[in-house]
Amino acid sequence: MKAENKFARIYLVRHGDYINKKNIIAGYLPLPLSPKGKKQAKKAGLFLKRKNIGAIFASPIKRTQETAKIISQIVSKGKLKVITDKDLRESAFGHFTEGLTRQQAMEKYPKQSVLYRRQPSKSKTGETFKNMVGRMLRAISDGIKKYPGQNLVFVSHQDPIISALLKISKRSFDDLHRVKGACDMGSICEVWSIGKRLINKTYLAP
Repeated sequence: MKAENKFARIYLVRHGDYINKKNIIAGYLPLPLSPKGKKQAKKAGLFLKRKNIGAIFASPIKRTQETAKIISQIVSKGKLKVITDKDLRESAFGHFTEGLTRQQAMEKYPKQSVLYRRQPSKSKTGETFKNMVGRMLRAISDGIKKYPGQNLVFVSHQDPIISALLKISKRSFDDLHRVKGACDMGSICEVWSIGKRLINKTYLAP
């Protein structure tokens, strides 16, 4: 089969639940997985164990690294080394408000917070959604080029994953908060790769 026609399944995994006693916006902070998060990662690993995974990529942030390593242990007994890709990192808006509760973020940055909630397509704080999706799709594309025809796992964060699915589905970024239920902690979203073409196979609410 020619490279441009090769088929593969791409699994976008959100990290598991993490220890967050103060209920703050995590951003890039190195918060570790909670016991619940480790169970979620194990569950994801058990699902992916049957999927003939060729490589595992992860955001450099602690909670995604821990999730990816647990998945690797279950899928390959650790033989698949986690490949760190900074393009899979959390949104820069989350980084901008990290350490604050959502109420504190709203009080300190009211305009930015309201815009992010109501019209994320127009949000430019930290980075635009266009740029965030660009780096996510670049990470996926680079992985496909390096492992053509192989099923791949990318461990990332909610907003980057959902915005990528919206882009692939040709939907507005303003649908971000309408479809977040598709990407709870520890969840797996599936995309099909046919050559350079990506097809979203995960249900997103209308």
